[in-house]
Amino acid sequence: MVNETVALFIRSKTTPYVFNSFIVLACLNMVLFFTASFGNILIVLSLRKESLLHPPSRLLLRNLALTDLFVGLFTHPLATLHSISILVENVPIFQFTVRSSYVSSAILSGMSLFVLTLISVDRLLALSLGMKYRQEVTARRVRGFVIFFWVLNTANGLALLSRERFVFYIFSASSIFLCMIISTFCYAKIYRILRLQEMKVRTTCSQKQKNKNSLLSVKRYKKTVSNALWVHLTLLACYFPYSIVSGLKAVTKETWAVAEGFTGTLIFFNSSLNPLLYCWRIKEVRQALLEMIRQYRSLLLRET
Repeated sequence: MVNETVALFIRSKTTPYVFNSFIVLACLNMVLFFTASFGNILIVLSLRKESLLHPPSRLLLRNLALTDLFVGLFTHPLATLHSISILVENVPIFQFTVRSSYVSSAILSGMSLFVLTLISVDRLLALSLGMKYRQEVTARRVRGFVIFFWVLNTANGLALLSRERFVFYIFSASSIFLCMIISTFCYAKIYRILRLQEMKVRTTCSQKQKNKNSLLSVKRYKKTVSNALWVHLTLLACYFPYSIVSGLKAVTKETWAVAEGFTGTLIFFNSSLNPLLYCWRIKEVRQALLEMIRQYRSLLLRET
């Protein structure tokens, strides 16, 4: 660790592109600190209001926004401080930010992945259970799962502080693989069920009005699933470059500090991107946010 730190400090002074890269990374993380924090505070507050979203679905979205908010409040400042510590060659701050940023990233990125997997399962259950969905999938049960995953990811993240990190790497790799398998299965199953339902509705000639309503219901649900899939694919797109760099780092045994810094920042950028996706793709979130803004605006006008 000490040798790698010294080598990185030397490279930052002797190689201009390395020094300039960490200046850019420090500036980027400072900007993203504001966008991620402000955007997700708005989403968390707006989802507290009553909306047309089913309570368990709203709870999952709130937790995803809360995770992104923590990235803005904690991970971005740590990443900024980490880049500055390299520029000024401050070893104690460098060592502190390496550990703390890795732990916070492990906890929060893991939680994002688990919540997105729960969202895919929630969408499949909503389609499969039909009328029983609201009875079986309750806010209390979903809250239990969310709390369990928060505890699990926190324990896993703290395992990074120990000397033996074998458990952390095994758990992380298996969790990512399992979440990807479950999410892919859920969305593939949803696509298949919706396609069969749409074909069934279109091929039936009698009861035209009923069929028209059924077709509208299928289209409406397809849009809901499409919204969840957009968020999921965006997260994967932001995480993929970092996984490539991590793989290359493991194979070559070299320090890819600049590449790791930029691809890590791309992961954090996902937390600034998600609020925009919620407002763009999810009508209920957009309506709740606009309603909240209207209420605060009228309150301010009343006071003035």
